[in-house]
Amino acid sequence: MNQQSDAQSWVSSQAICSWQNVNRVPDLNAGELHLWWVPLQGSDEELLMLRATLSAREKDRADRYRFARHRNAFTFGRGVLRLLLSAYTGQAASQIGFVLGPYGKPSLLPSSGTDQPHFNYSDASEHALYGFLLNAEIGVDLEDLDREVSFERIVQRKFTENEAESILSLPAAKRKSAFLACWTRKEGYGKAQGWGINYPLDSVELCTDCSTSRVHVKANNCEMENWVIRQVYPTARFTATVVYPATVEEGRFLFQCLTISPGQMLRL
Repeated sequence: MNQQSDAQSWVSSQAICSWQNVNRVPDLNAGELHLWWVPLQGSDEELLMLRATLSAREKDRADRYRFARHRNAFTFGRGVLRLLLSAYTGQAASQIGFVLGPYGKPSLLPSSGTDQPHFNYSDASEHALYGFLLNAEIGVDLEDLDREVSFERIVQRKFTENEAESILSLPAAKRKSAFLACWTRKEGYGKAQGWGINYPLDSVELCTDCSTSRVHVKANNCEMENWVIRQVYPTARFTATVVYPATVEEGRFLFQCLTISPGQMLRL
């Protein structure tokens, strides 16, 4: 088996998400996690319609991208986020307000209601993964497995010794895919905590079994909250992680994998 097919076989052995293509946004209830897979592409008309929902600050950020494909992906990504939040909250997409955490994680402006949708999203190669929960923090990170990355030094300098050994002891063809999967765990966990990647990556051990789909971790903070680290594969080309408090799974819990195009969203 050559290196390319060896790497593909490792990825294909993982559980690829079975996406439910929907024509409406279902209600988000307690004990439910909605995970959305959305292509960040569409017609010029759809691009303009989504841009119209953005704030002045978001439009300025989009315009600062040098290449059109990056400008368009940002516009589609943030516009779809606004449409999804509009469906969940009943607010007009253009009227939704965000507040940024200390490290830039966006959340909805506090409301008088008791049930507040929490969300996070990540994009890669003109695709985005969005996660939504009620009243619980969530982190989402997505990576393209075709991405070229020199990971050996990162693993040796930033990961724990056990994690480095776990990744670097794999056959050479599998190491990059394993690293990217584990990287999404690190970043997804940091995003759930509100830090992004701005924390010591070796402060929490998440990657001693690269192929496992679930990791439980006791957070090293004053609340000592348990977190679920759930590895997902949107397609054979992408890997991702969704992170949320373990308390979400107490009692009834529904994990929904949903997909919709920006054009479908705009026609709702």
